[in-house]
Amino acid sequence: MSTTVAGATNPKRSIALKLTVIARQLRQNFDHSIEGSDLTRAKWSLIAAVARNPGATQHAIANALEVREITAGRLIDRLCEAGYLERRPKPNDRRAYCVFLTARAQPMLEKLEELARLHESEIFAGLNEQDLETLDTLLDSVAHDLAVARTAGTAAK
Repeated sequence: MSTTVAGATNPKRSIALKLTVIARQLRQNFDHSIEGSDLTRAKWSLIAAVARNPGATQHAIANALEVREITAGRLIDRLCEAGYLERRPKPNDRRAYCVFLTARAQPMLEKLEELARLHESEIFAGLNEQDLETLDTLLDSVAHDLAVARTAGTAAK
């Protein structure tokens, strides 16, 4: 999948398009692997976000998931009602609540971890440890440059 502009190959555009396609395929592949369970992308994404950052506020969770705060709040409400999450008052801020996993979420988290390991072994089967380290470093650099560009774009507005 190479991209040409006026007859010349544009590797930056080709890579950007590949990253977009790969990200979509990763989500679709993982969603397919959890079919048949009661997990949805919204549920597992939120549960994974809380597992990575126990005690996060609804605002922080919304930012991590790149959704609006009201959207995260509704999903948190549903998962609290189902017994997977709980809200606790945030110390020193009576307006905010911290979100934590409950014991009921643990089996779901373990299933997610197992599926993630299988998924990762399939998609990275052709790469050795050195390849993975190099790819990780390169993607960190791209993520950093993207964050800098986004910050500069926000400052320019």
